[in-house]
This record gives sequence, structure tokens and C-alpha cells, in this order.
Amino acid sequence: MKSLIKSGLMYVAAITLLATSCDQINDSENGGKGTVVLSLTDAPFPVSLVDQAVVTIDKIEIRSKAAEAATKEEADKPALYTVLYEGVEKEFDLLDLQNGVTAELLSMDIEAGSYDLIRMHVTKAAVVLMDGTNFDLKIPSGNSSGLKIKISPELVIESGVESEVLLDFDVSKSFVVQGNIKSKNGIKGFIFKPVLRAVCQKYSGIVAGKVFENATTTPIPEAHVQIIAADTVLSSALTDATGNYQMIGLPAGTYKLVCEKDGYTKVTVDPVIVKAREKTVVDVPMTKITTP
Repeated sequence: MKSLIKSGLMYVAAITLLATSCDQINDSENGGKGTVVLSLTDAPFPVSLVDQAVVTIDKIEIRSKAAEAATKEEADKPALYTVLYEGVEKEFDLLDLQNGVTAELLSMDIEAGSYDLIRMHVTKAAVVLMDGTNFDLKIPSGNSSGLKIKISPELVIESGVESEVLLDFDVSKSFVVQGNIKSKNGIKGFIFKPVLRAVCQKYSGIVAGKVFENATTTPIPEAHVQIIAADTVLSSALTDATGNYQMIGLPAGTYKLVCEKDGYTKVTVDPVIVKAREKTVVDVPMTKITTP
């Protein structure tokens, strides 16, 4: 996994707090309960000196869409929330969750109906450098009640149906480097500004493939692959040691793929079509830049 965090500090998923609806059905027809499965993943944090980016979570809630009709004060009342998890702290190293890897946070039956927001309470955050230096980070005071992840359009839970929701941490935006990232002595610390997006897996797809040298088919590790929608980076990945990459939780649609690596000519693939529940394979040949 350490090979996945070596590259320039460009990133990925600029569409934050985004979600895709799991279905569009009438709440009045939703008797009983459906199952929500919540998983966590991370887009790459490409800093070669960083060993771990850790968050600790102790509570997760989901809010009924009925909050839309409430005042701002009433919208945060506990009665509008369903507690999905509360208890022993769960710690996750987000750098273990790149390139399509996920960690299941919970699986729980909840009342069928529409939900518009997830609230996740992060108690701790830390960054550990390769040399063992540890930075314990301050949790923003504005997030003391929990990180609010807007679901728009809403997530609809149908009776007897399982819906998986993916929470994608934008680590390079959430852990803001203070100082010079090119030198371990230049890093003074990190500021924690959590940025996430949410997407319903049932109505999303995957883009995956291999990046290799055009002339020799030699795999290219640590290439930065980005999926772009309307000039906004939605997601990205860094290729592993075998040149493979994978981006999950992409809403169905048409995108542009851009692949970059120092010493190689940038490659753009347009269009890239993503379909729900399908994998789109995009292999990327890159040409090495030769100096006279």
C-alpha cells in the first residue's frame, strides 16, 4: 500500500458531500425495513513521506428526509435521526483503503423511506510519517456534533432490499499539509478539514485498467489516474506496482479520464462511459519523454 502514496500532491474527488439516490419510490409504499450497508474508502493521498492517515469514529447517524420541511434548528433534532452505530471507537487507516479497497463500517436494518444526510462523528485524527513522527490533529469545532454528508438526491430505502452506500474520504483535502511536503524536515504538521462524498453502490459503476509503457508494455506504477466530470475531478487512483488501478463508486454517466506520471506524456481518454453495476476497463499506454 505504501507504493500507492508516492507522487505529487494532486487529487481527486472535488465533488464533495455528493450522493446518488438508491431508488425513487413513494414513502407511503415502503412498509417494513430495508438494509443499509455503509462502507468506507479513500482516494489517494500521494505524499511519499506519509505512512498512515488515521481517523477514529464512534457514532454514525442517518437523517430522515422529513428534515427538509423543518426549520434549521429542528432539522438537527435527534428525532429525525436513526442511529446506525454508537459505541466502541473504530479506527481506520485511510491509506489502507485506496484503489478500490473498502472497509465495512456497518450493516443495519432501518425503516424504509427517504434519507437526505449522514452524520459521522470523528473523535480523533492523526498522521504518521514514515520515520515514526506522529501528528495528532485537532477536530474542527464546527464538526463536534458530527460530519454532515449531504445525500442529494436522497437515498431511498426499500422494504426487504439491501442498499450499499460508499463514503469516500478525500484525504489530500482532509489532511492539509503545513510546510514543505518534499522534505520530512519541512513538514510542520497537518490541519484536519474533513471532506467526504457519498454514493449508492447499486447505481454506480467502476473504472479500472492498467497503465503501461507504450513501446514495451512495461507496467507503470504510481501513475495518477483521474476521472473528470465537467472540469471537476470526481475520483482518482494511483497505479500499484503492476500498473493496475481501480476507481469505485462512480455515478453512471460520461466522463473524461486523465493519466499523468512524471517523465511521461499526459494521456487523455474521452469519453469514458460508466454504467450502473458494470466495470468499464480503460487501459492506458503512456509514452516516455526522451531528452536530447
